[in-house]
Amino acid sequence: MADAVDFATDLVAEKLDQQIRTARAPIPVGVAGECEGCFEQMPRLVNGRCGYCRDGRGPRGIRS
Repeated sequence: MADAVDFATDLVAEKLDQQIRTARAPIPVGVAGECEGCFEQMPRLVNGRCGYCRDGRGPRGIRS
């Protein structure tokens, strides 16, 4: 019969598998150009947005 430790071990294993799958996801190449979010020229845009705008930091790391 499974106890709390068995359940915790299964949960940790599932979470680790999920994190490994996420880490193996392909990284988009990106292109240089003007960001659609902050209108700055950036060396790498993915789907038209720079890294700052994609992760919510705002242009050049300044929160808006």
